[in-house]
Amino acid sequence: MATDAASIEAASLRHDPLVRATPFFYGWVMLGVAMLTQYCTSPGQTYGVALFNKHIATTLATTTFQQEHPGQEVVLTKDLINREIVTVTTAYLWGTILAAFPVPWIGALADKWGLRKTVTLVIVLFGLACMLMSQVQDFYSLFIAFLAIRTLGQGSLTLLATNTADMWFQRKLGFANGIRNLSAPIAFGTFPIITIALINWLGWQHAYFALGIGIWVVMFPVLVFVFRNHPEEIGQLPDGEKRIPRKEGEAEPIRPGFLLPQLSLGDALQTRAFWIVLSFMTMWGMIGTALMFMVVPYVESRGLTEEDTQVIFWTMAVSMACCQFLGGILADYFKLHYLLVIGSMLLGVGVLVYMSIDSVMMAGVYGLTFGIAQGVASAGSNSLLARYYGRAHLGKIKGFQMMTIVAGSAAGPFLLSKSKELFGAYDYALWMFATMLVVQGVACFFATPPAARSEVAEPTPHSHLPNVKHGTAPFAGTSSGDQPQPVVQAAD
Repeated sequence: MATDAASIEAASLRHDPLVRATPFFYGWVMLGVAMLTQYCTSPGQTYGVALFNKHIATTLATTTFQQEHPGQEVVLTKDLINREIVTVTTAYLWGTILAAFPVPWIGALADKWGLRKTVTLVIVLFGLACMLMSQVQDFYSLFIAFLAIRTLGQGSLTLLATNTADMWFQRKLGFANGIRNLSAPIAFGTFPIITIALINWLGWQHAYFALGIGIWVVMFPVLVFVFRNHPEEIGQLPDGEKRIPRKEGEAEPIRPGFLLPQLSLGDALQTRAFWIVLSFMTMWGMIGTALMFMVVPYVESRGLTEEDTQVIFWTMAVSMACCQFLGGILADYFKLHYLLVIGSMLLGVGVLVYMSIDSVMMAGVYGLTFGIAQGVASAGSNSLLARYYGRAHLGKIKGFQMMTIVAGSAAGPFLLSKSKELFGAYDYALWMFATMLVVQGVACFFATPPAARSEVAEPTPHSHLPNVKHGTAPFAGTSSGDQPQPVVQAAD
């Protein structure tokens, strides 16, 4: 009698023709789904919203003028539009801060319902949120719209996209995340082109409405026909591993890494590494959002034009793509906290280059530098939580982390704009940002894995683990079948 993953898989395949027709590990298909899901967060990401800021401010300025001068022909001045840009920034600040709080609940929901149902719910609501953006006319409607797209796009959907890859890979998680991370630079380089074309063709309001429809058109067929929650659901194991068959009465060989402690959010909160990584991710979110959200007014203050910002988008997209892919491979061979140290230091250098922008060439140098920094930082951070704490409670753990990232991203643009307002220059906030990143880089040296999972969390010896049982806490799933079950003992 054989009780291995292959026999379980054979039974599952009879009921899943798509998986049966896939001649390779289905996790690679789901990796593509994770990339597509990440791309669809773009209308709620800072680089997406930034393209609409001036258009939204112009609409708000028109409403303000009509309220202050009823019956008169609308005449918009630069001062009035600049005043409404502050309104947009303020609405973005408070909308993003409040958007952070529902994200842990979405993570917990993914643990309970499974990813497929949770992603479907978020996609439905995110499409509606994009349509709501097209209807804003004043501060309050803009605040509610920002709250919706930041909660669902930047927070929830990003969380679910990263968890999708984490569910399917363990030993190859760094390499898989290196591929998945390519969705960010691809979006960074192509989404602005698509959006600007839609704005020029339809106007900014209809453009946002069209983006909401586009998300539904792209994602609904994938969710219905392609999406699977995890490898155990179809009788497979992470990384496409196969269990060796055994005869009745014969002890079953244990593959390394599948029987390991699964740490809960409470366990994670008691580890030093969790708080160091949380601080790093929050700081990165705050500073990266600030630099991108304010990129147009900043480069204009340095004597460049809005069109010159395209150089930043393209150089950053290319450098991010290269470094995220290569960094993902490195994450399978090097200690993850070392990659965080390098990434944090490079981000600090990127801020200093941002301060030096005075020409199109320096704008390109900034895009190249900050793209490299984000690529290395992503390589260290994207695989870390799954390796340090396991998959069983990953939704709650990542949801808690995403809450602080979203909240931090709200503070960045506010601090940068306040520096300009109070001191007449952005440099004061930028120097503070660079200093914080250097200090954070030193702290990341101490973000070592918890002792309970140190063997699997360390990439270098991972493939050489002995054939012994590492723990007694297999992956405990719910009876609904939306989580991996102990039947195949797949803990990671």
